[in-house]
Amino acid sequence: MKFLAWLPLFLLVNFLHQPTALVGADLVQETCQKTRYPDLCVKTLKSNPRSSTADVKGLAHMMLEANLANSKVTLAKVEKLLKESGDKSLKKCLDDCAEEYDTAANEDFPTAIQSLERNDLGTAKTYASAALDAPGNCRDTFSEDPGVKTPPDLTKLNDYSEQLSVTALMMLNNLG
Repeated sequence: MKFLAWLPLFLLVNFLHQPTALVGADLVQETCQKTRYPDLCVKTLKSNPRSSTADVKGLAHMMLEANLANSKVTLAKVEKLLKESGDKSLKKCLDDCAEEYDTAANEDFPTAIQSLERNDLGTAKTYASAALDAPGNCRDTFSEDPGVKTPPDLTKLNDYSEQLSVTALMMLNNLG
């Protein structure tokens, strides 16, 4: 009998909780539709459980965090390729890439995140934009030496990094 007394309260709490999740999912969709890579945006944000309750600023923060994590993964891959390579020209290109991704992972994205947390949107945009240079500059260093081919794994990581960075920057620009 005690269970029946609590049932209306349980149903009310459960009912009130549902719209929040729907609003969060709708906000992710709406926010991501304003980016160049909406599918990537939705997939990235929905992989974070906090996205269902976040506001637009929170979603932008999560996208910057995803970029930071991706930059660290890419940097680790470049460093691994550097250790494995015996080709002097390839090492030169990989050194340049490592420098780019090191800056993105250890300066640009952390500063963009901290700036967004302080509501300094201008600085957040500046550093997110600077981080966007990493994949392009890495790609360009290989085009400067026609005898050196970009490792396929690095090509994929550069492309992904660029798409993720563009998405974060567009989300910041949409904030104001």
